[in-house]
Amino acid sequence: MRWRNAVASMALLTVFAAESFAAERFACAEYFAATPAGQKKAEAGVKGTLIFDPSSKKVEFLNPKGTPAFSINYDTIRGMQYERTDQPRYVAAVLISPAFLLTRSKKHYLTIEYNDQSGEAHSVIVRLNKRNARKAVATATAQNSKSVEQIEKK
Repeated sequence: MRWRNAVASMALLTVFAAESFAAERFACAEYFAATPAGQKKAEAGVKGTLIFDPSSKKVEFLNPKGTPAFSINYDTIRGMQYERTDQPRYVAAVLISPAFLLTRSKKHYLTIEYNDQSGEAHSVIVRLNKRNARKAVATATAQNSKSVEQIEKK
């Protein structure tokens, strides 16, 4: 009986340990190419999943087909910024009701600045889902030695 309890305890411990080192996935994200100055380019974004993987020490963005749009090692990251923007809902106010001018749409962005292998500076911008934006920022801070600078715009 003790032997069974010991085996069951080891099995549970193994499962919980494996989950603690599992990659954190944030679905419903959108990747935008950035200019060298860190501004979003006018191209359409790529929808996909943002992944923070502590075992390989990388941040990756997978498009819906499963191919990586970018892959950044933790040690090449120079800085990260989280930005939340609020904008009035003009279109809804014009088409539906002026009461929509009292509400604001909120968008959440995570900008990652990094150096490539040649030492050249680059940045990527990921729009996060409102349901997992705070968790993504907390994960980025916890898994990387860099803190995330938080900017809130209105």
